[in-house]
Parts: sequence; structure tokens; C-alpha cells
Amino acid sequence: MADTVVQSVVSNVLGRISDQLINEVKFLQGVADQVRSLEDELKWVQSFLRYADASYDRGDERLHTWVADFREIAYDAEDAIDTYIFRVAFINNRRGSFRGFLKRLTGIFKEIKYTYQVGLQIKSINGRIADIRNRLPTYGITTSMGGNGQPCSLADGRKHRPGRRHSYANEEEEDVVGLDEDINKLVQELTNIQSHSRIVSIVGIGGSGKTTLARKVYNHSHVKRHFDCSAWISISQEWRARDIFTNILTQISSLSKEERELIEKMTHDELVLKVQNRLKEKLYLLVLDDIWKNEAWDELKPSFPSGILGSKHLLTTRIKDVALHADPNCFLHMPRSLKNIEAWELLSKKVKRVIGEGTSQQVTVFCKLGKEMVKKCGGLPLAIVVLGGLLATRTTIQEWEKLSQNISSQLRKAGKGSHQHHGEVLTVLALSYNDLPYHLKSCFLYLGLFPEDFEIRARRLIRMWIAEGFILSSQIDREETLEDAGEDCLHELIQRSMIQVGTTDASGRVKTCRMHDLMRDLCLEKARDENFLQILSPSSFNDISNARRIALHFGSNADAARCFLFERKDFHLRSLLYFGPCLELSKSQLKYVCTNFPLIRVFELYRVGFPDGWFLPDAKLPKQIGHLVHLKYLGFRGCSIGELPKSLGALQSLQTLDIRESNFLTSGGSIVQKMEQLRYLHVDDLKNYSRDFRVNSLTNLRCLARVEEGDWIAKDLPHLTDLQKLGISAIKTEDQMKAVLESPCITSDHLHSLSLSHRLDAYPSLEVLSHCQKLSKLYLWGKIAEKTPLQQQLPPNITKLTLYGSELKVHDPMATLEMFPFLKFLKLSTASYMGTQMACSENGFPRLEHLQLIYLPALQEWKIEKGAMPRLNHLTIRYCQWLKMIPEGLSFVTTIQELRILDMPREFKDRLQNIESCGDEPTTAQLKGVDFYKIKHIPSVKFE
Repeated sequence: MADTVVQSVVSNVLGRISDQLINEVKFLQGVADQVRSLEDELKWVQSFLRYADASYDRGDERLHTWVADFREIAYDAEDAIDTYIFRVAFINNRRGSFRGFLKRLTGIFKEIKYTYQVGLQIKSINGRIADIRNRLPTYGITTSMGGNGQPCSLADGRKHRPGRRHSYANEEEEDVVGLDEDINKLVQELTNIQSHSRIVSIVGIGGSGKTTLARKVYNHSHVKRHFDCSAWISISQEWRARDIFTNILTQISSLSKEERELIEKMTHDELVLKVQNRLKEKLYLLVLDDIWKNEAWDELKPSFPSGILGSKHLLTTRIKDVALHADPNCFLHMPRSLKNIEAWELLSKKVKRVIGEGTSQQVTVFCKLGKEMVKKCGGLPLAIVVLGGLLATRTTIQEWEKLSQNISSQLRKAGKGSHQHHGEVLTVLALSYNDLPYHLKSCFLYLGLFPEDFEIRARRLIRMWIAEGFILSSQIDREETLEDAGEDCLHELIQRSMIQVGTTDASGRVKTCRMHDLMRDLCLEKARDENFLQILSPSSFNDISNARRIALHFGSNADAARCFLFERKDFHLRSLLYFGPCLELSKSQLKYVCTNFPLIRVFELYRVGFPDGWFLPDAKLPKQIGHLVHLKYLGFRGCSIGELPKSLGALQSLQTLDIRESNFLTSGGSIVQKMEQLRYLHVDDLKNYSRDFRVNSLTNLRCLARVEEGDWIAKDLPHLTDLQKLGISAIKTEDQMKAVLESPCITSDHLHSLSLSHRLDAYPSLEVLSHCQKLSKLYLWGKIAEKTPLQQQLPPNITKLTLYGSELKVHDPMATLEMFPFLKFLKLSTASYMGTQMACSENGFPRLEHLQLIYLPALQEWKIEKGAMPRLNHLTIRYCQWLKMIPEGLSFVTTIQELRILDMPREFKDRLQNIESCGDEPTTAQLKGVDFYKIKHIPSVKFE
């Protein structure tokens, strides 16, 4: 197959040129004709690449050379246009501040100069394309290749796919074959308190199913029931002890916001002591997944106390010596390769839809071809799953036959050798990559920027894709949004098993995703070959390439990251992401960054501070950040930026501004008002904004959350009709509340998440919400009047509801809330209900999965009828001081996997606990509370 990344690059450049001619005509008006001629030439290049793709098997090396040339041509074209726009925009932005005719005239002359230069560049690029085209007939290649040369649209690439879905077959790793014996053996070893080894290790090659096996064991009902607490930690090759300690504390404890902030400020030794104190009196299980180095274990080991006899560590690693270093006498388990019959069973689960729709004769052929192909996977589960993703997109025998031939030919090219097994697996993975539609290749490669085992937030990723130009408005159907198209791209990569689902929200949408390390290896290999991206770390700091995207993975070495940020100059760079420890940059250093990466589109620094200290007037962004006219995604989460400069308003292309946890002091509202393309504004609170905060011009805004009340509600909110998420806090007057509830955005088809809080006596009637068919997530802080029944004040299709301080007294809210058919998450918190009794009736809460009862100060009795909450998975009861006991009916809720009892009276806990006390001798005495029978079926019960 030809270099399909180049096809993706050319397609993206064509799409961006089309968008620029429409949206940035004010900058391109001097060179519009030249840009259109370049567009025509690139369409021819796209046709040639399709020809080269079809001719790849002929083995003509000249095609490879020409394809590489076209990649550089496409990159040069993109750079030329972007540089020109940057320079002209810079002149236009400065023109208003010029004093005197001479300076204005200088700006005009500079613009003429830049227009002339870019014209020459485009002419040169067109000449390079023409030169290649003129040489082709000499080699017997005709330029009449068919096809209209138009860039492939996202819609075209998705025509074979079903409609948008929000559930995924591999989310819970249901398709597991041949692991029952391994699971039982490991569960028995982990729950055996008489075992001499505290460490159980799973050792095997990449893709052999180590993590899948460990996760099955970790979530096993016997294991959950046996241990007091457990935590799952991904180590990988890029790890930080501090992050690991914080992750452990988060999983084994229910931390308040204040506790999390305190942990952030702790030293390394204080964190070690904190983990020790939390674990030392517990029977605990810690899973350390994908540990590579002895040093990782050596640094983490001091934080792990002995705990109660029987506490265990479960390690997964590719390296046997690492497991033996942790404990020479550890229980060592090595997963076996799947037998052919098991491999076929796993593959058939992935392609059951395709096979199930065929005739009996077709099924016979499908099975024959499938069994032949699955043998090429070497019994490795990852390769089989990826092959299944490939075959699931092919519905005809001819397509299966072609793929089978392709696998065989690619394996022959891979050759034999000591790494033959690994090479076969990578070949299968590479086929899945080559099979991607053009628009998905760039999306997939972009994932390589994130660290190994990193939980990537789906919305963050999609917004970066959009900012990079991988998803363009000119390439999607009119009825869908850029975000819809991005979600479809994510969905397709998941369906092809190229990325894995991490977590989902209450509506079933993907919240986080991750990559298998072997798939990430493939991603980085492809990206490196195409100068698509580069990972810089202390070990590769001097290995500088011309990659157009760079991620800094510096672990604990902040000095090396700082060195890169203010010593490199790169006009090619489009994305810069930082992953590392808290980094201190002076204002002059950050100024250098803003000056030396002028064409950047995605710029994200996390936890960057200033050596001058927090909250100082000088701790602010440099004004030069306003020069980055191509910037579409700006993330300064957790940064002490102090003040947003006025120049930020010049970023008229900015789509995402993320300054959460940034502790900024002041920011003029007029700055935000100028960002007319802004779609997502992420902040903790906008109370620090001046009273001139205005957003009426931001008609593209999708997310506006955690904003304090103000005059903007009446003046601006009616204009924001495309809002998907809205959060307004501290509403002070009934007129303001009325303005919010009567705003067109509330009842629009776009709004799906609403958060409100007030300082009134109570909410006025919220009856308008009952007409919001699309509103699925609702957060209400403050007293709710009960003059109108609660059922008539809530959206009919709600999936997630949080009530905080509602002070409901007259009626049991459960009687109303249990009738909402789609409700999956319910949180009643901080005096939301002031009654003494509540009940869940038979067939109530048909889809509820998560229920949290927190500080219900008068609640004494809770009843659950048999048949209620048939899907409940997680239950939390916290600080309900007068609740006497767990409901009898909880014993009928067989789906529940986790029960958390936090800050409850000792008597309440004693009625439930199953205490295992062990003396010096390995004898066990069990003390069971009188209510233990109500919860004995629950795998995980946690007391805090």
C-alpha cells in the first residue's frame, strides 16, 4: 500500500485551504488566485496518490520517491499559507496602535512584501508538482488517472458505518477466551492468607493478555469481597512516584476537595507516609500494571507497609527479572498463547455480526478464511482482537479473501528471524492501520503524543483534532457538528480495536480512552517515519527532527523541559503538549515560546508556575501570546497565570480556552468577547472577571460553565443558542433566575447539561425544565420550592441528577425520581432531603446504576422493595447520622458491585462488618454483624 499518511496530509491541506479561502479571506485576499491554483494542483496530487496506492504491489521504488516528495510539497504549501496569514494578521493587529503616517505606511509595505513572497513560494510549489507530472509519461505512467480529485469527506469515509452509538463491545472486555483456569489460579493465590509470598506476578510478552487477565482477577467477586481496599496503578515506562502515590490515595480513600489540595502540596516523604498510614491497618491489594524497571519497584516499595497479614501486590510485566527483583519467591504466572480453536473462538466473537448475516454457504467460507487468518496471529489475543476489528468492517467473501492474501504477503516481506513472532503481530497491527480511511490516519497518529498508559479524555482529544484541522467544516454533512464528526472518528477507532475505552459517563458516552502499548509502538513508528510527531524526553532530548507536533515527556526532569521550551525555534510546529512535573517558567521564557512557535495551533502546558510566586501582579502571560493567530486550542490548566493579557483577545481563531485551576486574579470581560470562534471556555469560577464580562458575540460557544451571575445573563445569554453545557452560580435575584429559565438556550435542542445555584429563598418553579427533551444532566444547588410537584420540574429524559441543599420535606423524592425511565446517576447531597423516611418501590429506578446519599440529616429509615433498582452497580452512603441500618431489600439487588460506607456511626458499621482477625498463628476468626447477610453478595464493601 502507498504511503497513505501522505494522502491524509494532502487531503487535510486541501480541506484547510478550502476553509481558509472561506473563513480567512481577509488575510488571503491578496493571494486568493494563487491559493486557488495551488488547490487545483493538490487535487491532481491526490489523484496520483490514489493511483500509487492501487499500484503499490508492483514494487516500483520510483512511486515511493514521488510519494515522499509530495509529502514535503504538501507540508511546504501548508507552511507557506500559514506563515503568510500569521504575518498579515500580525500587521493588522498592530496597525491600530501605530502612531503616525510613517509607521502605517511601513505596515502596508510589509504586507505587499509578504504577498509577493508567498506568491513566489506558491509558484515554486506548483512548479515542483508540474515537474513530477511532466516526468511521469517517461516512465509509462499516464496523468489521466480517473476520479474527480476531490478531497475525501468525512461523510464519505463513514458511509459504511451505522448511526452514532454510545456503547462498545470491548468496553468491559467481555470477549475473553481461555482464561478461566488462569483466573481461578490467581484468585486462589491472592486470597490465600497463608501463602508465603506477598507478590503475585503475571509475566508475558506484549499483547499476551496480561492486563486483561489482571483486570478480570482484580474485579473478581471473591477478590473484591476478600480485601478491605484495592487500587489499580498503571506504571509503564514513563512514571512518576508522586502521581502513583496520589492515585493510590484517591482509590483507597474518599478524598474531599480540601484533602486533594493538601496532597498536591505534600513533599515526596509526606506522601509516602500518608500512603503507609492509610494501608498499614488494612487488608489491601495493589495492582502495579505494566512495570518495566527495577528502579520503579525500589522507589515505590518503601510506601507499601506490611498491612494486615494477607495483603498482596499483583504485578504485570514483560520482563521476568523485574518480577524476581521485587520478590525472588513471588508467585509467577505466565499466560499461555491461545490454541487455534480458542483463537478462532475469540475471533468469531468479534465478527459474529458479519458471519450471522451470511447464508449457510457463505458462513462455511467465512469460517474457513477466518481460521486460516487467525493462525497468523500466533495465539496472541491483541493481534486476534485487532484482526477482528479489520474483518468486522468487511461483509463480503471477496473482501475477506483479499485481506487474507494481504496478510500472507506482508508476513513474507517481514521475513524470518529472532523477532519473527513480534514481527508477525506488528504486521497484523499495521494492516489495521493501513485499512483506516484517510481522515482517520491523522486522528490515530495524534494519539501518539500522549504518554504510555495515559487515560486520554475523549472531549479533549476531539477538540485537539478539530484545532489541528483533521476535522473540517467543509468535509462534514450540514446536519452534524464538528464534535459529532469527531465522536464518530473516536467511535470508529474503538470499533476497530485500535484504541480502548477507559471510562464512560452516565449516558454511555466515552469519557476516556487509552492505547495498548503495542498499538502505541506502531503509532509512534508510523508517525516518526512521516515527521508527523516526536516525543522528547531526557533520553531523546538531542534527537531533534522536523516533526510538526511535539510532546514533552520529562517525568521528574523539569529542567530539561524548560531547556527545550526556551531554546528551540520551530516554524513547522503545530502542536506542543507538556506532560511532566510542575514546571516553573519566567515570563521572559514563556515570551520566548510564544515568539518561536508562530504557527502553533494546539498549545497545552499543565501545572506551570512562576518563580516569582503565586498571585503576584507580574505572574501573568506575556502579551506576545496574542501573536499566535493560528492558535485554536490553548490549555493552561493548573497554571498560576495571575492575569490574562489584553492581547489574548487577538486570538480570533481560538476555539478552546482551558484555564481551570489557574488561580488567576483579574481578566477583563472584553478579552473573551473578542474571541468570536470560541467554542469551549473552561474555568473554575469567573467571579474574578470584571463586571464588563460580555459574551453576546460568542455565537459559536458550546460550553460556558462555573460563571457567576451578572448583567450578562439578561444581555448576552439569549444570544448563546448553541450552548451544550451551561453552569451559572450564585444567582441573587428572581429577575436573574427568570432570565436564565426563559432564555432560548434552555429549551434548545443543543443543551444537554445544566448547573444552577442561587442565593434566593428558593428556586421559583422549574417547570420549564420539564419541556427540555434533550437535557440529560442536571445539577441544582439550593432550596427547591415544593408548590409544584418535583416530577413537573425535571427533564423527562434525564440520565444524571445531583440535588444539593434542596431541603425537600413534604414528599419523599424517591417516589418521584424512581419513575424517570432513563435516570442512571442520582446524588442526593447536603440536606437535599429533610424527611425521616424514604422508600424505593418495586420496578422503580429501572436503569439506575449509581446512587449516592450524602448528609441527609434527618433520614432514619430507608426501605427497598424487591425488584427495585435492578441495575444498581455502585451505592455510597455518607454521613447520614440517624440512619439506623441498611435496608433489608438491598439483599435483593444482586447487580451491585460496590458499597461505600463513609463517615457513618460505629453502630451502623458494626452491624455490617465481616471482620477477619488473625493472630500470630494462621488461624482465622470471623465476626459477622447482624446485617451482614444483607450485603454478603456485594463483591466490594468499603468502610472509611
